[in-house]
Amino acid sequence: MNKFRPLNFKPFFGLSSKHLQMIISAFIPKGRSPLSQQWLIDIGNGDKLSCEVSTPKNWKDYQKIIVLIHGLGGSHQSNYMVRMARKLHHKGNKVVRVNLRGCGSGQGLSKLPYSAGNSHDVLKVLHALKAETPNSEIIVVGFSLGANTALKLAGELGMDAKKLVQAFIAICPPFDLEHTVRLIEKKMHYFYHQYFLKKIFQQSIPWTAQKFQSLYKFDNEITSPYWGYVDAEEYYQNCSSKHFLNKILVPCYILSAEDDPFVSLEGIENIPMSNHVHLWTTKYGSHMGFISRTKLHWLDNQILQWIENLE
Repeated sequence: MNKFRPLNFKPFFGLSSKHLQMIISAFIPKGRSPLSQQWLIDIGNGDKLSCEVSTPKNWKDYQKIIVLIHGLGGSHQSNYMVRMARKLHHKGNKVVRVNLRGCGSGQGLSKLPYSAGNSHDVLKVLHALKAETPNSEIIVVGFSLGANTALKLAGELGMDAKKLVQAFIAICPPFDLEHTVRLIEKKMHYFYHQYFLKKIFQQSIPWTAQKFQSLYKFDNEITSPYWGYVDAEEYYQNCSSKHFLNKILVPCYILSAEDDPFVSLEGIENIPMSNHVHLWTTKYGSHMGFISRTKLHWLDNQILQWIENLE
């Protein structure tokens, strides 16, 4: 099977640069967030996960529920989370924006920091949704680090996924966590690296007062020991989504850009993938950019199209 399926994404005039795509997309105003209610999910040991739920007025309990998972340093208030929630809500979908442990409206509700491997937390959300509305079709959409978590969960569930989820959508997932961290830490990506360090420091104040100089050191000294891993290498090895792609047994759509500075597609043709996994690639788009000459937020329209075309 040809693992690469090209999509015809044309960047906005003058914005073919991967850096401009990523930076400008992050600073375009996100617009108004749909009205939401906080929904707390018990994830064990007294910890809770905070979700922001937006339900259209005429929504029925047999209609779609879209679960959104943010990326590193993000929350339900991240630009892409707000944009997608608003657009999906406008289309009549119930939208659940999941805040990973300690993020967004979930600050102070967990004794443990989040990690890329927290698929079990998302599973708790899915079980709670299915218990409340068993007839609704659930679609999980993960972004960046959240996409890795979504793919990990899809692979872990195997056949059981069909009981919970109609499809998984993963946007710019880091297939190999260690490789992605090393790419972010390159000197040429200094400002991006500092941006991520600032974000995770703000979210990690309950666990450390130390300002780390690298993402690797943070994962080695905070993430790994809190989650029972010997070191960062073991954490990355156990939680990288590339190890779960061959176990996915429900429709799964992945979008990656060939010019993504943090996620290399080199060698991905050697990663085993099930026939349920559809990997779409674009020549341009960078990491979570995808500003096109036809639709400002091409990415949003692509996600909406996939969701609407699911049977």
